[in-house]
Amino acid sequence: MKRQLIVPAIAALMLAACSGDAPDTPTPQDPVQPYADDVDITPPVEADPDMDDSESYTETMDRDQMVTSGPNVVDTLAADPRLSTLYGAVEAAGLDETLATGGPYTVFAPTNEAFDALPEGQLEDYLRPEKVDRLVRMLEYHIVDGDLRASNVPAEEDGVPTPSLNGLDLSLRDMGGGELMINQASILESDIEGGNGVVHVIDSVLVPRESE
Repeated sequence: MKRQLIVPAIAALMLAACSGDAPDTPTPQDPVQPYADDVDITPPVEADPDMDDSESYTETMDRDQMVTSGPNVVDTLAADPRLSTLYGAVEAAGLDETLATGGPYTVFAPTNEAFDALPEGQLEDYLRPEKVDRLVRMLEYHIVDGDLRASNVPAEEDGVPTPSLNGLDLSLRDMGGGELMINQASILESDIEGGNGVVHVIDSVLVPRESE
């Protein structure tokens, strides 16, 4: 009887000793935690129920246009301190958006000194709100549709007219020896890049005739 009790007791002691030395192992039910890089913590983007597909597409197009539009001739005018009077006149006439988004355009840009040389009171008269149509007409006389570089200016003897944006022709000509003129104004600096066109700085304001 004693032999039968001793054998199970010895077996129990051996099992207890072995279990004390063995490392803990996870049971099949224990969840395995992923690394932080494996966890997607980005919240889902919820669609706006009040916006249809066409509105979403339009907003995307607007953003793309803003990114890819880049600099333009208005930016060029704004960045040049010699042309601050012209830039202010372009804004007053509401032509800044047209020149920033269309094109290509060639702008013959009078300097501040050129505007100062106008007859007394003429610039102020152009800038009066009720005379905005007259201001637009004057400014459009300084703009040509297309990208016109100095190398493309016709020779004086060719007598080729250059149509302005307001419909009146300009007399743009190469006088030879590097001298370029438009009407009675001299081109002081040519081919200034404008993104959607080019700017030529001139020394006089081009005043169109009042009637065609």
